Amino acid sequence: MTEYHLRSACEPAVQGQSPGHMPPELVDNQLALKLDSTWGDPESWVANGGHWTDLEDVRTCINQRVTGCPDTSPLAWFFRTVGASRTRPLRRALVVGCGTGQLEREIARAGWVEKIVASDLSAKALALARKQAVEWPFIEYVQADMNQIPVGTDPFLPGSFDAVLGVSSVHHCSELEHLYESLAVLLKPSGWLFLDEYVGPDRFQWSNEQLGFINRLADLLPEQLMTTLSGQLKRNFRAPTVEEVIAVDPSEAVCSSNLLPLVGRYFQLVEVRPYGGALLHLLLAETAQNFASESASLYRQCVIAAEEELYRAGRLAHDFACVIARAPA
Repeated sequence: MTEYHLRSACEPAVQGQSPGHMPPELVDNQLALKLDSTWGDPESWVANGGHWTDLEDVRTCINQRVTGCPDTSPLAWFFRTVGASRTRPLRRALVVGCGTGQLEREIARAGWVEKIVASDLSAKALALARKQAVEWPFIEYVQADMNQIPVGTDPFLPGSFDAVLGVSSVHHCSELEHLYESLAVLLKPSGWLFLDEYVGPDRFQWSNEQLGFINRLADLLPEQLMTTLSGQLKRNFRAPTVEEVIAVDPSEAVCSSNLLPLVGRYFQLVEVRPYGGALLHLLLAETAQNFASESASLYRQCVIAAEEELYRAGRLAHDFACVIARAPA
């Protein structure tokens, strides 16, 4: 599984209609409950160790690849791009698959949007997000399935959003074409779409060549760097079986490889910026904390440089990418 984007947190999926929830026939309660049970405790996501984007050097590298500036995040880059063609703050934005709400809180702190609608299928995630967003009453949380967004039902009204954002969420969508079509309808003409997503192989079926690079690099690293908080030594990386992925989360990377190819059918692409992760995402899962110290800085820089060199040589395909696009005018 990937640590990059997994959602949930706080009370069971609601069976009836109440404020902030879609009618029950529009919610896949079985999947919602699965997401609640799998990702219901954010602390459990890092209980066995940190992950690649926990490292400042990795975030700096991602920033450089996406925005061209080590100090500018992809999200700030998106709103800077939008701001070059229209005034900010935007009036209304939609966050799809908001999880526990970190993205919309960051947007709110920066003052980029006046009103934010944030949706997720997990009622537990939404409960925790609401709890942490009490100081921003202009954030509205709604339980909804991105596979069947109820377009035409408040707050999902056609042409009512200036921007839609999907960060670490859209790769969970099994009905990508329907989602993109719905988002294009929800956006105002020439409205903005931002994606920051896993776009690698479906269900994490990484190639033998990719896994070979990871294993060769892992074998060169000291054991203390490759040991998780629970004492597991990480060697002999392999792709999980499809069944193993589904058992954890049936929506995980369900058709992630189609995310980029399909978006251009429904939106005008402005920028597509791949940013790696094919090596570091796996190598540093649950071991990133070992690379954070000053004494590990040389190893940290070496693994980042190794991935960069493999991309430069054309030996790896990027597993993550950011996209800026616009709805039809």
